[in-house]
Amino acid sequence: MVRNSINPSHSLAEYLKGKKAFPEDIGRLELEGEKTDSEITYYSWNLRFNEDTDAKREDNSGVDEVQVIFNLNKDILWNIESDKTGTFSNKQVRMKKGEVCIFRNNDACTSMSYEGNFAFKFKSLQMPTDRFESLLNNCFEDEDTRTKIKGFVYKDVLCTVITPDMYRIISEIESADKYKQIKGFLLEGKLVELTALVLFQIAFSDSEYNNSSVNIDSNDLTLLEKLRESVQLRPYDNYSAEAVAKSLNMSVSKLNRLFRTVYATSFHAYVQSKRLEYAADLLRNSKCSVTEAATKAGYNNMSYFSKAFFSYFNMMPKEYKKGS
Repeated sequence: MVRNSINPSHSLAEYLKGKKAFPEDIGRLELEGEKTDSEITYYSWNLRFNEDTDAKREDNSGVDEVQVIFNLNKDILWNIESDKTGTFSNKQVRMKKGEVCIFRNNDACTSMSYEGNFAFKFKSLQMPTDRFESLLNNCFEDEDTRTKIKGFVYKDVLCTVITPDMYRIISEIESADKYKQIKGFLLEGKLVELTALVLFQIAFSDSEYNNSSVNIDSNDLTLLEKLRESVQLRPYDNYSAEAVAKSLNMSVSKLNRLFRTVYATSFHAYVQSKRLEYAADLLRNSKCSVTEAATKAGYNNMSYFSKAFFSYFNMMPKEYKKGS
C-alpha cells in the first residue's frame, strides 16, 4: 500500500487553538496546549487524516526533553529513527489504545503511522530533561531510586496502561480554567502528579495491577470526560443517574460501571464531593449562610447536607464558616 507522507514543518504553536489552519486536503488537526512557568507543556490532540499517512518530524528542534504520550483510542505505530544519545536506531513501538508511553527524546527523528479517516486522540506531556532530573532529585533522596528511574526512561520507550488515577488527573487538568486565579500553580502540580503516576506504574507497581487496563469504547470515554467536566464546572445541576444515563444513551448500570472503571469512584460519590467542595467555597468566600450555600450547591435537605459535610470535612458547616 502506498502511504501519504507529510513533514509538518510548522511550529506546533501555529496550530494551537486554530491560530493556523491545518491543510484541509491533508486532514484535520485540533490542538490545544498549556505551558507552565517551569517549561512543562501539556497538549490535547485530535487528528484525522484523509488517507493513510506517515506524519514525520525530522527533529525536535534541538530540545532534550522527557515525553509522555497517552493514546486514548486506537493502536498506532510510532517510529524513532535516531537521537543524539545514540539510544534509538529505527525503533518501532506499537502503542496500544489505553496505553501511556514515556521516553527521553534528545533531538530524535520521529514519525507516526495514521490510518486514514479515523479520529485519533492523544494527550501528551513534555518537560526539559533537566527539569525531570530536578524533580527526581527533589522527590527521591535515594540515589539508587533515581538511577533506576533514569535507567527506565532514558534507555527505552516504556509503555504501560493508563490507570483510572491518570484519567482523573487528565480530566482535572482540562478543567483547570475553573480556577483561573491559580491556574498556573494548579497546572504545575497536576502535571507533576501525572508524571509521578506514570513513573509509579512503570517502576514500582506490581505486575497484576500493571496489567489492569482501562479498556472502554473511545466514544464512551469522550462522553464520560464531558460529563465529568460538567460536574466540576456546575456541580449544582441535576445529575440523577437515570437522567444522565438516558442523555448518554446508556443504562444506569453501564454509566456507573464505566465511571468507576475510569475514575475509580462512583458517579454519585463524585457529584457529592464536587457539591460539597462548591458549598465550602461559598461558605469561605461569600456572605452565604449555611442554608444558602447548601441550596446553591444543589442540596434541599439540610440535615443530609450537614451530615455529608461533616463526613467530608470533619467539621460542621457552621464551624467551617466561622473558621474561614
